[in-house]
Amino acid sequence: MEVILDKFKGVLVGGALGDALGKSLEDVPKDEVFNFYGGPIRDFVEPHPSSPSVGLEAHQTTDETTISVLLAESIIEKKSIDPYHFFLKLKEWANKEESHRYADPTLITAIDLLSSGIDLESAGLVSFSVEGVLRCTITGLFHCYNPLIALEAGRLVSLITHRSKEIYDASAVVSGLVSLLLLESYNLEDFQERIALIERLKGFMKYEGNKKYLDRVKELLQKEADYEEAIYHLGNSSFVFEALPISLFLFLRYIEDPLSAFWYGVNACGTVGGDTDSIGYLLGSFVGAYGGIWIFPLELLENLENYQYYISLAEKLYDTTMDFLERRS
Repeated sequence: MEVILDKFKGVLVGGALGDALGKSLEDVPKDEVFNFYGGPIRDFVEPHPSSPSVGLEAHQTTDETTISVLLAESIIEKKSIDPYHFFLKLKEWANKEESHRYADPTLITAIDLLSSGIDLESAGLVSFSVEGVLRCTITGLFHCYNPLIALEAGRLVSLITHRSKEIYDASAVVSGLVSLLLLESYNLEDFQERIALIERLKGFMKYEGNKKYLDRVKELLQKEADYEEAIYHLGNSSFVFEALPISLFLFLRYIEDPLSAFWYGVNACGTVGGDTDSIGYLLGSFVGAYGGIWIFPLELLENLENYQYYISLAEKLYDTTMDFLERRS
């Protein structure tokens, strides 16, 4: 059980770490990053002047992490996934504008609409942003014992605020993947097992048109493409089926050295920039789910904002999950 607890910590801390590091490079072209920092970053750095995170400190996270923390707190408080309770926490957070760290506009709009009694379908609010599925790492933890339950829980918490076929499928992939990694369902040192994992993830998806994005990941892995070629073919924007596929590719391509996969994600800028905090969040979560918290350098962990709180939160979420399983048995 100690291994599973380390993975709970790895997901929460790894996601926050990737967010904090990646935010400094968000939307900044690779050439500008290299000119400003002297190459890829390997530590906390002040946000680039062109990044939307200007004003935040190097070790601070963004609202990508905040929303996942709110969901974890809600599960711990209610001892289950309670969508209404989670929404109330979102609403309380949305009303504290002074605490926002360049919040996703779609998220704020969705919360405002729902708070006024207007459902998102009636409002015609559609979103394809990866920010709608980052929280699914938490449902993957809470339902780590069963990927099929985890993926449905991921859909439930994502579709509260982000509505689209893309979000429906991507939320299932993120939540299901975290569950599979905790279960160690695949030997990812074996290349064929990596391909089998992608096929399993495709099976979690409802819409055939979305499966092509994972097929592209598989093709690039088979070609042994490097990360620059992958960014070119997969993209690295905030569109959920760019940020998620590139994160999945980097994770599986460099699985023999998971920390390298993480650094590739944090630095996934591309020629025109990229959503590096979201990609960093996903890579950090996947790597943490695969190798546990100690895959990350201790000096980075100790300098991360709220590090000890994330550890405490992971421990409480783990205990809540074990209690939930015991009640079900």
